[in-house]
Amino acid sequence: MTARRALIAGGGLGGLTAAVALHQQGWQVCVFEQAETLEPVGAGISLWPNALRALDAIDVGEQARSHATLSGPSGVRLPDGRWLSRSDIGAAVRGRFDDPLVLLHRAELAQLLVEQLPFGAVQAATKVLGVHVGADADSAPATLIHQYGESEAELVVAADGIRSVLRTFLYPQYPGPSYAGYTAWRMVVPALENTAGTAEQTGFETWGTNGRRFAVLPLGEGRWYCYATSTADPGLLFDDEPAELARLFGDWHEPIPQIIAALKPDQVLHQDVEELATPLPSFDRGRVAMVGDAAHAMTPDLGQGGGMAIEDAVVLARLLGEDRPVVPTLHEYTRQRLPRTTMVARRSRRAGRMYSAPYSAQVLAARLVGRLPAAALARGLGSIVDWRPPAAPKPPNQSPPTPAP
Repeated sequence: MTARRALIAGGGLGGLTAAVALHQQGWQVCVFEQAETLEPVGAGISLWPNALRALDAIDVGEQARSHATLSGPSGVRLPDGRWLSRSDIGAAVRGRFDDPLVLLHRAELAQLLVEQLPFGAVQAATKVLGVHVGADADSAPATLIHQYGESEAELVVAADGIRSVLRTFLYPQYPGPSYAGYTAWRMVVPALENTAGTAEQTGFETWGTNGRRFAVLPLGEGRWYCYATSTADPGLLFDDEPAELARLFGDWHEPIPQIIAALKPDQVLHQDVEELATPLPSFDRGRVAMVGDAAHAMTPDLGQGGGMAIEDAVVLARLLGEDRPVVPTLHEYTRQRLPRTTMVARRSRRAGRMYSAPYSAQVLAARLVGRLPAAALARGLGSIVDWRPPAAPKPPNQSPPTPAP
């Protein structure tokens, strides 16, 4: 039987996971990525147990777990360094869900995924321009339009991010991304010397006025993943991003000023935080399925954006299998994923509202949270984190087991 073909628009984590999962189900896959490299150099990703279980389904979970995990107490500090709250959430997550909270570089996870694909499956530096579903999607293939022409396939996966070109083709009247009210900087930096046994080895997030936050998290291999936020007008970029960070955070506690002083402009990824505030009516149309930010971009306040994309991809491939009819199966994909991702996006948005609250209310909330046991905090995440992928489909024409005599 000739392998069915899937074309994936976007080489982010959702697109690559979809390619791996479909390839393992017997599909021929091709990923079109407009960038020359697959992931931004300045970004880390948190993988909660739900994302790790999705990665287990494509035999990448154990490799991800071998990277840095959040261990030891972490929490929230004031700009002068005093602690507002502190707890060992990593240990609580492991104790509750039998899996760690893993932090690793996005580029490293992308590489783990690419290694599962056949040579030539990723076509970089190729811009996707649109998609044509066709009047009779049940029998006619979908057509992906890209800068080098058109390609047909039984399935097209739209994994092209929050500003998805394919989403605008499928839902031209749907409102685009909206500004969440704050901007964010991300960077991966070498860990400073002489910090063994300090808070920087287990992570912290420092809160200031005007939505200013600066986090330092251990990334392994002598590196830290840092992110910073501030409320600001949308669209503001700076010729010297480290200088802007110094203006916002330069008088905060160490090692924040030291980190900023050592930054080079090309180490800093600065983007406004945006979301798709109104859920799509469906994640599929014809032979096209949407995954990740293209379908349900959410604020990063629960650290689940990447995890939801990975879940999407695994569920999509598991449902399709090798021989399931595409169009009705994509309807089932929407039925499974739309309610869950809408719930997670709503909770993330609710958590992000703290950025716009008065600073005194933020400090009070952090102190109240600090009084809760870490196990209670982990329990509150159960509806999000305690998720498992659907069972793999049975092979086609599988005979029932013979009853025992």
